[in-house]
Order: sequence, then structure tokens, then C-alpha cells
Amino acid sequence: MTDKTIKIVKIINETTFVLNSGTNDGIEEGMEFKIMDSEQEPITDPDTNLVIGYLDNSKGTIKADVVQEKMTIARTKLHTKVNRRPIYDAMSAFQPYETSYREELNVDETQITGGYGKSNNPVSIGDVVVILSDPS
Repeated sequence: MTDKTIKIVKIINETTFVLNSGTNDGIEEGMEFKIMDSEQEPITDPDTNLVIGYLDNSKGTIKADVVQEKMTIARTKLHTKVNRRPIYDAMSAFQPYETSYREELNVDETQITGGYGKSNNPVSIGDVVVILSDPS
């Protein structure tokens, strides 16, 4: 794994992002990343009123979906919900069905460029991304 700072270089939409690292940097499909907020929350000691540290804020998490040599396409988590049919639909009322959707992150909409199928600050180009898990 390289010491390269991983960053978002393209915002495709609220669920899909391109990172500036790929297999050449040790990135593998399935790796999870946390998008870091550059603004940190200061923590103050109530007795001394001195800042004793900072909390890192996350803009959301993404997972490597398509990994190329020098870049990675990462997407937000896919959520699945089991639904029940309405009771008045007597023939299928007991047959559940599933719907799936991807978590949408708060992004700077002016930077969404398309092209591919948790903080109050929007995800922006240049945001640092840190590895959360390694599938190997």
C-alpha cells in the first residue's frame, strides 16, 4: 500500500465517485473508504477552557466498485428493504418483495459531471479519502 493521499477527483452523482488511486496504489475491489471533512470539531476542557483535541467528521462512506491501475470508481452502500404487499392484495399479501437503493451523499451539485451508470458539508473534488477496510 502506498503512502499516497487518496482523493476524490470526479463526482459522477450523489452515489458514485472517482478516486485518484487504483491497483498501482494497492487498492482492491471491495475496500471501504471514509470521506473526511477538512473541518474538525474542537473539543474544549470545561475546567481549563483549552482545546484538548479535535473530532474528525465524516462526509460518508464509499466502497471500491471498479478498480483500474490509476483510479477507482467507488459507490455508496446499497440498502435493501423488504416490503409487504398491501393487505387488500389477498393473493400476494404474504409474499414480500425487496427494493434496493444507494445511500445518497450531500455533494456540491455544481461538481456533478455524470458519466457512470454524513457531514453537512458537501463532498467536493479534492476531499481526502481514508481506507476503512481491506478485503484481503
